Amino acid sequence: MSRRNLTEGSIARNLIYMSLPAMIGMMAQTMYSLVDMIWLGRLSAEAVASVTIFSSVYFLVFVLNNIIGQGSVPVISQSYGSGDMKRTLRAIETTFTFKLLVGIVASIVLLLIMKPIMGLFTKEAVVLAGAVGYGRIRTLFLPIVFSSITVNTALRCCGDSQNPMRIMIFASVLNIILDPLFMFDVVPIIGINGLGLGINGVAYATVISNVFSFILGFYILFGPKSNLKVEWRGLFEIDYGLIKKIVSAGTPPALGGLFRNLANMVLLGFITSYGTVALAAWGILGRIFGFLFMPINGLMNGGSAMTGQNIGSGKIERAVKTAYMAAKVGTVAMFVLSITTWLFAPQIMKLFIDDPAVIALGAPGLKIVVLSLLPVGFYFGLGTIFTGSGYTIPFLVSGLVGQWLCQIPFLFFVTRVFHSSFIWIPASFWAYTIGEGGILLYYFYSNKWRKKLPDEVVIPEDTA
Repeated sequence: MSRRNLTEGSIARNLIYMSLPAMIGMMAQTMYSLVDMIWLGRLSAEAVASVTIFSSVYFLVFVLNNIIGQGSVPVISQSYGSGDMKRTLRAIETTFTFKLLVGIVASIVLLLIMKPIMGLFTKEAVVLAGAVGYGRIRTLFLPIVFSSITVNTALRCCGDSQNPMRIMIFASVLNIILDPLFMFDVVPIIGINGLGLGINGVAYATVISNVFSFILGFYILFGPKSNLKVEWRGLFEIDYGLIKKIVSAGTPPALGGLFRNLANMVLLGFITSYGTVALAAWGILGRIFGFLFMPINGLMNGGSAMTGQNIGSGKIERAVKTAYMAAKVGTVAMFVLSITTWLFAPQIMKLFIDDPAVIALGAPGLKIVVLSLLPVGFYFGLGTIFTGSGYTIPFLVSGLVGQWLCQIPFLFFVTRVFHSSFIWIPASFWAYTIGEGGILLYYFYSNKWRKKLPDEVVIPEDTA
């Protein structure tokens, strides 16, 4: 397993080394989500609606993963950047065990509340039954998903960007292969016999790829060839002091994610009033939107590991330069992706579903949504300084302002007061982007994060 010292050398080269594999891996991982939706569209609009409803509920529970995962980034990367390998290993071991236990509890709770919650979003028996069946399979393997993500985060924080990419690509390819084999009685195009499991086949394909991803990552991190020397016995010795630091750093952005997901559920409520066709169109838009956002997630992962290592070593101004470089890269990436998607929006929608009503509703909406992504790369690139420093309050505040004070009121007026057409639903993301971006830019340029650096960081006088 190769590791990289991100506190030395070219910032641009280090950022590309860390972020590009993360982008590729995450885009590959999201690709199987898109393939899922393509095959679901071949089943029916109801199947697409079922998965859309479960996904909204599923991501609520994922907030727990984010608390630990995002909180572990500054703890692991700063420890590694400071050269304290003992603390680095303790942070990795504690994060792994803590998240596995939380994943087990979350899985049990979600199984208990799943049906009544999803029943709030649809009264159609077929859609609800599909969502519950699909959801139960996915939820049973939630602890495996949590643990697999932990492995990738730990590797990146220690400068290994290649293995997480390989793991995600492997899982994505496996999922793509298994999807049609599990879903259809006869696999389209190639004509061989499949298992005919329908919507549940998508769930089985996903959880199998998750299991293999976990096994591969676990071997890389804990196996005999690991340079980190993480030990099994360390998994049974939880460091509660580190848990406190992890939860403290991870709670603000995770709460921001929680409020975002709650807002998405409110958004789903607005969409359901337009009917199943609108719900199916939004489900497809959501998957495409998620795919387009993967470069930003990859940039955040790679850039945050870099800023964390540099802050841990006391190189604060180098961390700031890293954030600016991430903003530049993010701006270029989102410009290229957004404009390309805008130009080919109808053709992209047709990849997912044959229903002309869904395509007619979704293609114009896709054009509007992708243009709202243009400024996102810039302000999230700067935001890598917040994750790397552990000062994550800006992500909570920006989420609240962007969705709850800007997007949701906008949606209420255009749908409930003015009774406008569906096209105004995707238009609401412009309000979200402006509100969120304004807050993150304020926190970055106000330098509040500098005053919240952890006590362990020694800041040289010329960079204070």
